[in-house]
Amino acid sequence: MYGNKVIPGIKSGQQYRTLSSLWVGYTESTWFDYVDVTGTEEKALPLGTILKENAADGTYSPFEAGDIISAPANLPGVRLVIVADETAVTGSSETTGEGASAVTTSLPSSVLVGKQGQVDKARILVGETPFAELEEAQQVKLNTQLEAWNFQLVSVLEG
Repeated sequence: MYGNKVIPGIKSGQQYRTLSSLWVGYTESTWFDYVDVTGTEEKALPLGTILKENAADGTYSPFEAGDIISAPANLPGVRLVIVADETAVTGSSETTGEGASAVTTSLPSSVLVGKQGQVDKARILVGETPFAELEEAQQVKLNTQLEAWNFQLVSVLEG
């Protein structure tokens, strides 16, 4: 029982964040990586946008409300990550040649993302929809889906 309150060596952080931060908790508990994001035109990806992996080529694209799992049997679903870069954009495409010989090439962009950690759920975006504006059933299912990929959505106060 260790004094009824604290286990030796374990510290609990405050549930607040600094202004404009998406990530909550200890830095060591958040994992970041760079991924390739595809798109047909260059489009801004706001901080907190959820991305899904395309298993065929390992690239990522924005996650939409239709991608939310319908039943727990579908877990964990496609790999999910969260944009951690305020200057992120989707990739673009480039067409070379003209007429019948035209070839369109996808040019992915490299984006910094979080692969796991505690996240302020007020800052999460599904497409362009904030988490709070999703239907309650969608919020529950998306939360479960994100937990399967080691994200913990928390409500925090801005400090």
